[in-house]
This record gives sequence, structure tokens and C-alpha cells, in this order.
Amino acid sequence: MTDSILALLIISIGLGSLAVCQVQLHYQQRQHLIKLTAARLLKEASDGYRIQHCQTVIDRAGYHAVAGSNQAAVWYQGRLVIRL
Repeated sequence: MTDSILALLIISIGLGSLAVCQVQLHYQQRQHLIKLTAARLLKEASDGYRIQHCQTVIDRAGYHAVAGSNQAAVWYQGRLVIRL
């Protein structure tokens, strides 16, 4: 009886930690996707500035990218993601 309860306790702890790790992995994957998309938009906006020689603004799917003569930056849902 004690062995069964101990085994059940060990299995439940393992499943709980697996669930926590899964949530953390999903969060990290989402953050990396946001940063990757921001980097691509930053490149696109800076290329637009390079070609047109005027400030370039790109709004796409919650992202806001601005490239000018001094800097380029990308915001996602109002939060700064990357600035160069």
C-alpha cells in the first residue's frame, strides 16, 4: 500500500513538472518568434529607408517598425522589442 502511494506521488510530481516545462517552453517559443519577426521587419524597414532616403514606417499584425536616419526600432503591441 505504501509503495503504491509513493509510486503515485512520484508519478504525479513528474507529470506536474512536465506540465510546467511545457508551459515554459511554449512561452520561450513565442518570445523567440516575436523577436524573429521583429528582426525581419527591422531589416525590411531599414532597407526601405536605405532605398528611399526618408523615414520608413511599417505596421503589420501588431508590429510597428520605424527606420530613420539615426535609428530603427520595432514595437510589438506597444512594447519595444528591438532598437538599433
